[in-house]
Amino acid sequence: MRILAIDTSTMFGSVALCDGDQLIAEEQLGVEVTHSERLLGTIDHLLQISKWGNDAIEGVAVAIGPGSFTGLRIGLATAKGLALGLQRPIAGASSLLALAYNGIFSEKTVVSVIDARRAEVYAAAYKFEKGKPKCVLKDLVCDPDVLSKKLASIKGGLFLVGDGVVTYEKVFRNGLKNKAAINAHELKFPHASYLARIASGKLKRGGDDIVKLVPNYLRHSDAEIGFKGKIKKMPQRHGEIQNLNFCHRDAEAQRKN
Repeated sequence: MRILAIDTSTMFGSVALCDGDQLIAEEQLGVEVTHSERLLGTIDHLLQISKWGNDAIEGVAVAIGPGSFTGLRIGLATAKGLALGLQRPIAGASSLLALAYNGIFSEKTVVSVIDARRAEVYAAAYKFEKGKPKCVLKDLVCDPDVLSKKLASIKGGLFLVGDGVVTYEKVFRNGLKNKAAINAHELKFPHASYLARIASGKLKRGGDDIVKLVPNYLRHSDAEIGFKGKIKKMPQRHGEIQNLNFCHRDAEAQRKN
C-alpha cells in the first residue's frame, strides 16, 4: 500500500512516502520556519522526486499526538484535506509510539519522551518483541522527576529517546543511574516513515473516521490554562461570578429538557 505519512508533532517534523515496507522518500522539516510554511511544499517535492502522482497515494497516515498543539492541528488539517480531496482512507497514530520505533532493535524497554514545555514531558514506554511493540507505560504528561520515579519501577533496562530526554537529561541520569541507556541527541525526533508502518494495518482496514479523528493533546493548552487562572483570580463583584454559575446551570437544565 502506498502511504503518505505526516508527522508535525514536534518542532522537527517529517514527511514520508512508503510503499508497503519500503521507504520511497522521507524529508525532515527544519525548525527555521513553521510547519504551515513548509509542509505542503515538502509533500509536493517528495511526490515529484518519487515520480508519484497524487493518485498514487492509497492512504494517509498522520501523527495525532501528544506533542505541539499548533503542529498537531496543522498536520491533521493537512492530512484530512488530502484524504478528503483524494478520497483515500486516513489513519492517526501516536507520536510517542512513532518515536519509540527509533529503538525498535533494542532489547530494553524503549521510553519515548517529548518535551511538553511548562516543565513537563509527554511519555510512554514500549517493549518490542519480534518487531512488534507492547505498551509498558501508557501515554502520560508529568514532571520529569515523577516520570523518572515511574520508570525506576519498570523491570529491566531502559532505552530513552526523544527531545524531552535532551532537555531533562540530567534529571534522568541522576534518577535512573545505570538502569537507562540515554540516546538523547541521536534519536530525539519521530520519523514519518515509522508512522506509516504503524498506520498501514489500520489503513488497509479502511482507516479512521475522518470526522472523529482528533489530536490527542493529553492536557489543556497554554491559552486554556491561562484563561482558567484568570477566572480563579477574578474578584467576585456584586455576585457576578455566582450569577454566571446560576445562568450556566439554568442553561444546562433547559438543554436537558
